[in-house]
Amino acid sequence: MKTILIIILSLPFFVYSQSAFIIGDEYLCDNEGTSQIMVSFNGSPPFTFVYSIDGDVKPSITTTQTLYSIVAKKGGLYELISMSDATSPGTISGSAILTILNSPLSVISTVSDTIKSINPSLQLSSNSIGNIIQQEWNFGDNSPSQVINNPKYTFPLDENGIGVVSDYQVSLIVTDYNSCKDTTFKNISVIDDYWIYIPNSFSPDNNQLNDKFCIEFSGIRENTFTFNVINKHGEVIYKTTNPNSLLCSNNSGWSGKNLEGNDVPSGNYVYELYYQEWDGWKNTKRGTISLIR
Repeated sequence: MKTILIIILSLPFFVYSQSAFIIGDEYLCDNEGTSQIMVSFNGSPPFTFVYSIDGDVKPSITTTQTLYSIVAKKGGLYELISMSDATSPGTISGSAILTILNSPLSVISTVSDTIKSINPSLQLSSNSIGNIIQQEWNFGDNSPSQVINNPKYTFPLDENGIGVVSDYQVSLIVTDYNSCKDTTFKNISVIDDYWIYIPNSFSPDNNQLNDKFCIEFSGIRENTFTFNVINKHGEVIYKTTNPNSLLCSNNSGWSGKNLEGNDVPSGNYVYELYYQEWDGWKNTKRGTISLIR
């Protein structure tokens, strides 16, 4: 534990007009860089003084300042050895003991640094070293930081509930019982994954709401795509090999017309869907579409 002990001795100002005393900071964590040890002077500038750290005498310093700051980064006992002003030597007093605190080490642990967009959730854990009393997490997605222990976090989703493909820089600031802090960063990538969204009904009644049967997808080989709609007689009434012609985000989709361009009646229709995933796996899907007029 780092402690600063300040001892100020009474100065015999009635005897000496030239004097100096030394004071110090309170705490310094070892990753904070430097602290300040202050030397105060009485007399006529310039002032010349010598100080030591644990008996190690440092070179003399001359200053015109009546309050001089020693930039300190080494722990130990700081004492004045001598001082003089522009006219004569003066008296010295005071001391400061600077003890350096060991800072914690922030460590982020995850099972993986790459997650799939179909389920962009990740367990984040702190394996930090030290007597940690607080974890502050920032997930790199413009959301506010959270003071929380070992969160399971879901990265941003799009309007279809699919993870936004992006790289996120997660940070963790840990604080120990001495109020010393440490920060670390970890890059998390949300990558595209195979998924396909297929609704089970639509109502082509021109009310600008659910008027088309449309899909959303990711990670498929578009040149392998085939989509057929079949009526109860086994006839193909609609087909396409262009997945973008059914894409909701393009305001595309099947409007409920057959191959001749005529409206098909309300009812249940079977769809057949064929495609390959981005890594070559073949898929065949069959299901029912309810068309409601």
